[in-house]
Amino acid sequence: MTAFPAIKLLDAQLAVAAAAHFCALRALGVSIRKTADLVIGTYCIERDVALLHNDRDFEPMERHLGLRVR
Repeated sequence: MTAFPAIKLLDAQLAVAAAAHFCALRALGVSIRKTADLVIGTYCIERDVALLHNDRDFEPMERHLGLRVR
């Protein structure tokens, strides 16, 4: 794994953005099952990074929050 760069996913600003995303999705009746998925999705949204995934929790983030996927 040392061949891959390590990045810091969470800081105070991203935590606030993740909470806002959680609230926005809940207002639409959508629950994200895992906090880690919310953090990863928010990181990608905030940094405009496309996410390669096979996890249904990211689909509402793509549909409602603008998450770019591959």
